[in-house]
Amino acid sequence: MPIRPFIALLVLAAALSGAAVAAESDLSDASPAELQAVIARIPASGAPAEQALRRAEAMFRLGDLSGDVGMIRRGADAAGAVLASLETGGRGALWVKANKDVGTALVMLARRTNDRGRLDEAIAAFESAALFARDSQPDQWPGLTNSLAIAQWTKGRMARDVAAIKVANQTFRSALSDPSIKPGDRERVRIQVNMASALVELAMMSTDVAPADEAVTQLRAALAMVEPLNLPGQKAIIQGNLAQALTVRGAYNKVAADVEEAVALGKAAVAYWDSVGATDARNDTELNLQQSYGVLTELYSIR
Repeated sequence: MPIRPFIALLVLAAALSGAAVAAESDLSDASPAELQAVIARIPASGAPAEQALRRAEAMFRLGDLSGDVGMIRRGADAAGAVLASLETGGRGALWVKANKDVGTALVMLARRTNDRGRLDEAIAAFESAALFARDSQPDQWPGLTNSLAIAQWTKGRMARDVAAIKVANQTFRSALSDPSIKPGDRERVRIQVNMASALVELAMMSTDVAPADEAVTQLRAALAMVEPLNLPGQKAIIQGNLAQALTVRGAYNKVAADVEEAVALGKAAVAYWDSVGATDARNDTELNLQQSYGVLTELYSIR
């Protein structure tokens, strides 16, 4: 049964920690309203580098949730300006964060504009930060390597290049093998969720269901991890990704129960995105949900 490519949902820089509010340490699970509040609170010019970078991150995350490419681009440019200002002052934790934010924004832009050149820039930013952090900030290295793998995967996905996606999977596995990443750690969950998306991609581009099986296992574990946490945005992303993996596995194995579960998960994710006004994330999830319905109809017809 042929399976058309899904719209990918990513967890690019989710810390999976704390409550689902725009806390000073984390914007990755902030709602559109919370991101707008950060943008309104921090002046567009004259703010210290750390706050300017925070405003830039709020902009590109809000743009990604709403589908506003212009806002993503402005956030990327603002983060790039902070990075440029830090280059002359010596490298440190904020320089690493600026590289990661620039790379994340560029991946978001590339996905929406099909500009592979942006991905090359993102990969360079992640590699530079990861190389520096390996010795000076080892606790940051797995997350940076995860972000690098996402950029590699996205580039392979655009080119429909199986070999490139396999390279990305090896980069994900390298991040997971770091001694600081323990079973059950939130950082491990974050990496597993992203690697699962790449595994689903491999399954769709081949005749091998094994990557989809591994993706389902990883995503079920990730969902169990976030269930007790107050992270509804992360939960919705995992639900959407698990729905994809189950749909692909169900199509290959002709198991309607997998796809029925996928439909239920997709509906739950759509409901959350509706509740917070994340239009673009909602629309992407709805497109994948409709594909699950299509696969389910085909499976019912051959019974």
